[in-house]
Amino acid sequence: MVLGPDGFDEFFRRSAARIVLFLIKIGASREEAEDSVQEAMASAYLKWHEIDHPEAWVRLVAERNFIAAAERARSASFKAVRGGWCADRGQTDVDLTEFDEEQRVVLSLIRSLPYQQRRAMAWYYDGFEVREIATRLGKSEATVRSHLRHARHQLRRKLNAYRVAKEGAN
Repeated sequence: MVLGPDGFDEFFRRSAARIVLFLIKIGASREEAEDSVQEAMASAYLKWHEIDHPEAWVRLVAERNFIAAAERARSASFKAVRGGWCADRGQTDVDLTEFDEEQRVVLSLIRSLPYQQRRAMAWYYDGFEVREIATRLGKSEATVRSHLRHARHQLRRKLNAYRVAKEGAN
């Protein structure tokens, strides 16, 4: 068996599933996330000795892959509807049934945030510090802190509403 560049195999085994979950947090379906991560990992393999921070690098590339694929899909659907080739079915929510109830609640709450808040929270949730998130996303630290502050406020509010609704149902 031929192994890839030094350390890549270990990195892949350790990181791929976490990065898939990262993309799910920001709105990808399991399939979209897996495809995007697979493409990002293939690119990382080819550039392995040039990459300083593989966890961040692969996340950014996988996120870009996901966004580009989602935009292509939206554009294709719009063109198909406009051309009369299919009916507009609207956007459906991603299937989160493979996760346990607590994970589904957390993922749903994170995914309900505005994109920039959701993106900052997903990075932070995965263990990145504000300074590194700001560097990787090309934002100021103050902007990242602001996104996180607003995200926490929204998540707290939404979690409280969820708990009240759940208690009312019991």
